Amino acid sequence: MRAIALKSKNYSPGFWENSLMRIVAVCGLGYGTSVILKNNIEKALLALDYEGATVEAVGVAEARQIGALANIVMTTEELVPILDGINAEIIPIRHVIDIAEIKKALEKALL
Repeated sequence: MRAIALKSKNYSPGFWENSLMRIVAVCGLGYGTSVILKNNIEKALLALDYEGATVEAVGVAEARQIGALANIVMTTEELVPILDGINAEIIPIRHVIDIAEIKKALEKALL
């Protein structure tokens, strides 16, 4: 019942191959806000009893590279315009530490 978290930065065609749902947490550089968001996405997935998701924390530049591989991109509201054009559902999060907000957003996206 744990969400799978990959630490690899290998975005080859086989990356995320065994994942039912691929979620990317995005911030400016991929080291701060996105890591907090990633951890809270994993907590929300556990609360939803959702298995088989892979969650990765990345910066904007990486998100633009791997966006086509993701099912969901979660980021702060101010980064949404920068990520426009990525072939994934982009979900803006207002408060990255609010697990209830993240859980609610994931519930909608996973239906």
